[in-house]
Amino acid sequence: MTLDEMKTLLAGRLGQRTDIDQMIYNEIREAQRTLEKTPPYPWFLAYAQRIEYDKGITPLVPDFIETFDDWLLLRKRTDETVYWATPVKVYGGQMEHIIDPRPGRPRNFHIYGDNIVLYPNPDVSYTFELYYYRKIDPLVSPSSENLWSIQANDLLISEAGWHVARNIRDNEAATLFGQDRAEARRRVAQETTSRLESRRRAVIGSGEDAMLNQMTWEAGHQ
Repeated sequence: MTLDEMKTLLAGRLGQRTDIDQMIYNEIREAQRTLEKTPPYPWFLAYAQRIEYDKGITPLVPDFIETFDDWLLLRKRTDETVYWATPVKVYGGQMEHIIDPRPGRPRNFHIYGDNIVLYPNPDVSYTFELYYYRKIDPLVSPSSENLWSIQANDLLISEAGWHVARNIRDNEAATLFGQDRAEARRRVAQETTSRLESRRRAVIGSGEDAMLNQMTWEAGHQ
């Protein structure tokens, strides 16, 4: 659904009011920002991206929310032309390699603010695959769509409607939107659990690289 379609639907549920259009637009956008700050995150925010890491601290991608799993994959040395047939897992957390002063192939990583640090300090530049939940570009124009409005428009509408109804003191509508919001959250959570379980089964059956293949495919087909 487009932003304008969601606004029209929401306004209709509030008695066809036409004096709160801007409030509805604002609350739909705010609903997305709020949901992107509140775990658990839906499946369609999961993403994989290749990043080059040399030495020191590397900034995270701008749309980063949090890691998908507590590991990343080293794919190759950056100056190599062919990706390794078997990627190397690098685990997060405070482990013994973090205090190892000798440079070498990274075995651990740590998220520090808006940066990522690999340990031990890389001996050369590496290209790695980061699996993370990402922020989605907000809905701007009335005709705009994004993954939230396509995959979870019921959640955006009910989340925004609940706030709008409270703002205009429509207690009955707020109660109904609250019920819709709870149901939409359950639906998204159930679908996310189902999809992630299918992905994990694929990884077990086909090896670690299946995670990358499925996430990359989904990123290009949403």
